[in-house]
Amino acid sequence: MSAAPKGALRILHLFPRLLGLNGEGGNVEILTLRAEWRGLPVEVLSYDGPGDGAVRARFDDADLVFIGSGPVSAELIAHPLVQGIAGDLRTLADDGRPFLAVGAGFQLLGQTIALESGQVLEGASVFPVATRHGGTRVVGDFVLESPRIGPIVGFENRGSFVDVGPHGTLGRVVYGRGNTETPGEEGFWEDNLLGTHLHGPVLANNPALADSLLDTARLRRGLEYTDPAPESLRLVDERARSARATIAAAPLSE
Repeated sequence: MSAAPKGALRILHLFPRLLGLNGEGGNVEILTLRAEWRGLPVEVLSYDGPGDGAVRARFDDADLVFIGSGPVSAELIAHPLVQGIAGDLRTLADDGRPFLAVGAGFQLLGQTIALESGQVLEGASVFPVATRHGGTRVVGDFVLESPRIGPIVGFENRGSFVDVGPHGTLGRVVYGRGNTETPGEEGFWEDNLLGTHLHGPVLANNPALADSLLDTARLRRGLEYTDPAPESLRLVDERARSARATIAAAPLSE
């Protein structure tokens, strides 16, 4: 692991090998590029399990935490690994470090996961949510309306339901299913915690989400951008706006 520049923003990427379905690793690349294009260096700390002891020793250095998704088989393999670091993750969350958890990663960082077999797994309890596997799998475009940032688009591929209780969500479902059998709300978004089943990767067409996570992370550390609005970002964001408009106007599903 090469030394990062002083003042770098550090992203902790959990289980990239196990939980990288649906291009989830692209979220880390997007966060990295959006910070670096503005002149803020980034160091990515990748943790795949106990063999990465040097990274675990640096968990407290993390400014932002990301965990992606995977099939149920990968989720079951990852479960004991997540449990082994659950206390560390709760400490980071309680300290205000922003989390982005997608799909299976979101489930693993919740309170419980009820499998179709009837077995109930304990989650890491970073997010106050409960997951239930089962029901018809939903696959297709996913469109939300967020009160914070407006339209959000992505791809939905899930056979599970999430109970977020009275907590805040990412947005109202316009097209797709969302957290429950009856389309209503999707994901979880409160304070520094963002969890969702939006794939794509989700940050590609929704850069405002990426910027919100980066702002929470860098402001906590007092890190500044040297070029807050580079031309490269303007062009990328314009393409993302066009993609959101196209998907929202004519979403597709299987």
